[in-house]
Amino acid sequence: MESNKIIPKGILFPFILLTTLFFAWAVPNNLTDTMLAAFKRIMSMSDSKTAWIQVVCYLLGYGCCAVPGALFIKKYTYKSGVMLGLGLYAFGALLFYPAMLSSGVNVDFSFFMYLLAIFVLFAGLSVLETSTNSYVLAIGPESTATRRLNLSQAFNPFGAITGVVISQIFILSQLNGMT
Repeated sequence: MESNKIIPKGILFPFILLTTLFFAWAVPNNLTDTMLAAFKRIMSMSDSKTAWIQVVCYLLGYGCCAVPGALFIKKYTYKSGVMLGLGLYAFGALLFYPAMLSSGVNVDFSFFMYLLAIFVLFAGLSVLETSTNSYVLAIGPESTATRRLNLSQAFNPFGAITGVVISQIFILSQLNGMT
């Protein structure tokens, strides 16, 4: 009756690894609004500049990168898609460091650098979500694919809550002390 199990023993470890990604990408998705509030207060940003951040996150990062991610997965493998998504995600996070260093150079250049970092990070999240959802469906029996995906996706709200808590503790609490 191994085929009736939602997660057969042979796929348990890959399933756990993939499921942790559902948690992991919810954290930055739920940090975005808090970061916008922080950027707006610290950098005296206008509403149009904060709108640009939303456009870069969701329209460009997610909206424009899911299809190229799917084409990459089609040409290679789900695993390659996960690795590409994680690589872009990590590289985007690392790009925040040069963006921070550029803040003393020019305000517009610094803002562009932050937008670039955000775009790369969210492009990685887009490719990661596209490949991970499909990978969870493909790694086990077809008869339990939907239940596996639902189980994995159940961890996304925990990441969302974690993102909000991190925002409250590390970002908003620091901003409250600045005013």
